[in-house]
Amino acid sequence: MRLGVFQPSFVAVGGAELLAARQAAYFQAHAIEVKLVTFAFDAARWQGLLTGIPITTVPKRHWSDLLSAWTRIAKLKRRAQRAAQCFTNCDVVLAHNYPCSTMLGVGGVRARTVWQCNEPPRTLYLRDANPVMTARVEQTGGRGIEDMCAPFAQRLQHGNPSPARRALDLRSIARLDEVYAISAFSRDNARRIYGRCREEVIPPIVRFPTAVAHRSGLDRSGLKILVHSRLQRPKNIDTVLRGFARFRQRTCATAQLHVVGDGDHRRRLEDLAREICPADAIRFHGYLSDEQVRAVYAACDALALLPVDEPFGMVFPEAAAHGLLLVGPDHGGPMEILDGGRFGWVCDAFSPEKLAEALAQIWALGDAVVDRRREEADRACRARYAVDVIGPQLLRLLRELERTRL
Repeated sequence: MRLGVFQPSFVAVGGAELLAARQAAYFQAHAIEVKLVTFAFDAARWQGLLTGIPITTVPKRHWSDLLSAWTRIAKLKRRAQRAAQCFTNCDVVLAHNYPCSTMLGVGGVRARTVWQCNEPPRTLYLRDANPVMTARVEQTGGRGIEDMCAPFAQRLQHGNPSPARRALDLRSIARLDEVYAISAFSRDNARRIYGRCREEVIPPIVRFPTAVAHRSGLDRSGLKILVHSRLQRPKNIDTVLRGFARFRQRTCATAQLHVVGDGDHRRRLEDLAREICPADAIRFHGYLSDEQVRAVYAACDALALLPVDEPFGMVFPEAAAHGLLLVGPDHGGPMEILDGGRFGWVCDAFSPEKLAEALAQIWALGDAVVDRRREEADRACRARYAVDVIGPQLLRLLRELERTRL
């Protein structure tokens, strides 16, 4: 089989990009001829993760665009046509994030086409792709969570943007041969928007370390908590900071919060941290190498992250593999990973108070219970998301599409 993998860019190192890279490597290792097509590629960051996989970078602009690509939709169609030429000899083309999903439906690709719906484009479908955020804003007007919700509330007042772009997206997805989602949350969102999505969910492949010795109990000198994420508004890290500050003030005065990652919300978060906690309580590490990330994980007891409308949350099973206790939101992909709290703690993503309570519950646990909870979470995540579990599901889907092409 000849497979094209279509992903917007490989510049930032985020969950969507890592997922596409891991899939491509898995397919290549299973006698599938893979080619990766993208619009931006940072070789310094990605070449080592995509060794042996042909990578085609499609130019976003061409001189001929000046003749016809005057509008945003026209530009998208022109780019889709350029990308389609790269898939001439493919049997199946797998699109990842928007706008590749839309481009696949308008580019005239002759192969069988499938979209892995990580999430419907949030900016096109403000209500249906952000159901929890929408409900919260409508209930409260955004009060109490202004840092994160104010920009979204303003957009929501003006309604969904660009009816023409939404119409093009709906027509394009209708032309694809298959759509599947990485979580039940994403599947249900896709069905509300597009009226279709495969019932079977195929979660991401998670890269689990083969042997990580979990620490025993908690660090009783003070709970060490990790946030590992892009520092962007939907990740809702400001709520984690506020909840941590309450926990530290009331329960564990020596607790520390380690924030790993970077993004356009970092300065606001650093300002907030200085307002609510002593200087040594919250440390922003920025972007770290893999070796440095492992060292921070090894020093921490728990992961706390409350993203809103998160489709999966790969950091949760990865943290479980390192023996961290897990605290996540009460909705979306993270709640599915945590099985409603069976393998961690779930709380209202908009409530610093509930996060503080969850951290206090962790701090009050005996070491034997801590060890049992971390082992249960690790086993459960490996049983559901390891490559030898997810890989065969992906292969079955591709073979099914290949057969229907013949």
